[in-house]
Amino acid sequence: MKFWASAEVFQAAFPAIDRARRCVSPFLDAAFAASCLAQIDAKLRYVPIVMPEAMRQRYPARSKLKKKERLYDCAPQLAYEVFITGSFEDQIREYLRGIAESAPHLAELGASPEQIAEFEAILESAVGRILAERPDLTRH
Repeated sequence: MKFWASAEVFQAAFPAIDRARRCVSPFLDAAFAASCLAQIDAKLRYVPIVMPEAMRQRYPARSKLKKKERLYDCAPQLAYEVFITGSFEDQIREYLRGIAESAPHLAELGASPEQIAEFEAILESAVGRILAERPDLTRH
């Protein structure tokens, strides 16, 4: 399974969501490649939406399975305030929460229950591993 990420984000939250993406994407790429998820011929495209409350209605969540393309477009709304005032750990947790929403849809892309469980386990371990492997990042 391949993972790709971008974001639809209000400018003030961009630095934090970008930092989260730059930490999470390489971790997930490596973890998926080293797991049984590497056997899944599919792509998870993650484009979270991070907008202030006043703009959320104009930017609805729009996740969608594209079975013929072997693609799940995961586009949930994330909590804007976390990326404005939250700690780095809170931001990573919120970023991963959005990715976790794709787990129930992986079966439709050919993932077995064991592969879905491994996907969930990778996401659950991600925060601790990212924080441990990136001592250069400020944690406030």
